[in-house]
Amino acid sequence: MRKVIREVFKIDTLSLHECNDGYYLYDYVLGMNLSMKAKTEQEAFIEGFLYYQKRLKEVKFEYTKLSDKVDIFVSQFVDEMG
Repeated sequence: MRKVIREVFKIDTLSLHECNDGYYLYDYVLGMNLSMKAKTEQEAFIEGFLYYQKRLKEVKFEYTKLSDKVDIFVSQFVDEMG
């Protein structure tokens, strides 16, 4: 079982803890660990950053798909009116 050795820092949205099995970076906004069992503080932040990059890419892709669908839908009515 994981045991907290020390709290490296904690703010309203993030916390970093050193535990007996590594560093844990927790995001309070998402309600999840961004990094678990990282060997260093820097590794924990890099894992968190990579998670955000991956999610941003996914969200941008989904936004583009939805935006294209909306444009096609709206264009049906614009063509009829014009």
